[in-house]
Amino acid sequence: MNTNRFSQLSQEPIFIIGAARSGTTWVYDIFNAHPLVAGVFESWLFTPRDGVGSLFSEAHWPPNYSGLSRTLSREELIPLVRNFVENVMSFAIEDDHRFLVEKSPSHLYQMALILDIFPKARFIHVVRDGRDVAVSVLAAAQSWVPGWKTTFGRNVASSAKAWHDAVRRVRRQSETLGEEHVLEVRYEALKEHPIQTYREMFDFCSIPYQDADLETILKKTDFATNYKPGETKFRRGGRTGDWKQAFSRRDAMTFHAVAGSMLIELGYEEDGQWCRQSPRKRRGAQD
Repeated sequence: MNTNRFSQLSQEPIFIIGAARSGTTWVYDIFNAHPLVAGVFESWLFTPRDGVGSLFSEAHWPPNYSGLSRTLSREELIPLVRNFVENVMSFAIEDDHRFLVEKSPSHLYQMALILDIFPKARFIHVVRDGRDVAVSVLAAAQSWVPGWKTTFGRNVASSAKAWHDAVRRVRRQSETLGEEHVLEVRYEALKEHPIQTYREMFDFCSIPYQDADLETILKKTDFATNYKPGETKFRRGGRTGDWKQAFSRRDAMTFHAVAGSMLIELGYEEDGQWCRQSPRKRRGAQD
């Protein structure tokens, strides 16, 4: 049975990427609320550990060394992998769908491979103030994802570095790939100007819409009316500027030392003075 339904799509897939806890799920929900969009949630399909990325690892290449390279070339492997991926993701495509959106934050490390497989793929890179990201990561590590305690949720420095490195990687790749492939979307813009930001995202992805569609999507995905946040829940609250209540002076100084340059590059701060003006007492973030 042929399950490949990609022929009914108007274009190649759209991928939502970004550092963990930056709002990628929220952006996915926004796209998935559009009636023409099929959604694939965190498939990890292209990752080296859990997906087809392993087929392109050093275990198989360079050519004629070991693994798959003894049987076929990388160029011959690409269409085979594409066919497999299309068949897998096609299970999400229904009759009315004309676009497909996949969301796996860590696919930001596989952008080059994704473009080898889908040369016209587009990426929505979700960026959020790294200090709010750190607060959210640390809260998650203490509740629903304890495994993060040993990785980037170990402390402020670890979460700051993970955020910095993720944003830096996508921005550098975007310079090479070009603006036709990558759109940077700010979490804060989604909060302050949702309809305008929806337009930017849908226009970038060539997804048609009417004003009524945007209003319906807002009603379905607005944080204030659709979610019941909680400190130990996946959706904590979606607040902006949370770090101002959670960071101690030490947290602020630590974050700035590790990732302050990225805050300035992104325009979240003009200089490093912010960390010297943060509260002295700890109110929630972890050392």
